[in-house]
Amino acid sequence: MNDKLVSVVIPTYKRPFMVARAVDSVLNQTYPHIEILVVDDNEPFWPERKETESVMAQYRNNSRVIYLQHEKNRNGSSARNTGWRQAKGEYITFLDDDDEISPLKIQKQVECLESIDDSWGACYTRYHTLMKDGSIQKSITNQSGDVYIRALMRSFYMGSGSNVLFRKKVVDEIGGYDESFKRNQDIEFIARAFEKYKVAFVDEDLLTVHWEVRDVKRNYEFIDDVTVFYLEKMKNYIDRLSHRDKHRVLSVIALDRARVAFYYGKYKEIFRILRENNVTSVEFICYIGYLLKRVITKKSYGFYLD
Repeated sequence: MNDKLVSVVIPTYKRPFMVARAVDSVLNQTYPHIEILVVDDNEPFWPERKETESVMAQYRNNSRVIYLQHEKNRNGSSARNTGWRQAKGEYITFLDDDDEISPLKIQKQVECLESIDDSWGACYTRYHTLMKDGSIQKSITNQSGDVYIRALMRSFYMGSGSNVLFRKKVVDEIGGYDESFKRNQDIEFIARAFEKYKVAFVDEDLLTVHWEVRDVKRNYEFIDDVTVFYLEKMKNYIDRLSHRDKHRVLSVIALDRARVAFYYGKYKEIFRILRENNVTSVEFICYIGYLLKRVITKKSYGFYLD
């Protein structure tokens, strides 16, 4: 058994009765050399802060669990960075407070990364998502190696940021999370990490993503603004690509924006987005086929243009 320390950062916000499940799933790992950093991002005067304190009290005497509190609500990116800056492990992973990992996950990921050289900066596994309607959506993503273009496209599906175990030096090198991101922070973060490092894949389902407990209602403008912000922040990365790769990245993101516009009945926006990004009819047809296949198979994977 390898003895390298793994740091698990769990940011928590307004989910006091879910965070214990996440913490316990880490404490139940077969890999013994783990520290858990729970970062409470609730405002001190909120009832969720008191409730989270009450939940975390059960771990007070457990030296593997470190409970950190923000002096005010910052955001998820900041909470992850707080944990990263305190982390002492050679490996690090970020676990959402409403997700849980299988007992073998960290052991399998450490073994994977220990067996390959440092050009492989991270490792992820298969996962499944519990949906609101009671169904289970299983991942079929299995790419490894250079996935940078997929990551920029936001189509490298790993379930959530909870899935990836990083060599900590990778996170140190890229400077952690960009705290200006209130949404899409995991997507932006892995894109920067995978620009220089390859990612490995463990072909076992070892992560449960809990969508059945999420009750988030957002309007079209909010969702599209998140994507526009991502495009603005990642412009320098996208502009450095070849002409062909830049077109592929912008087309895939445009197709996803068009899907959201269709869902919200913003039909004029669909044509505007596709036209402005020069999405071809062939690319559009391929994307429709991809969406139909996902609905029929109930499988989770991202759309990709070769």
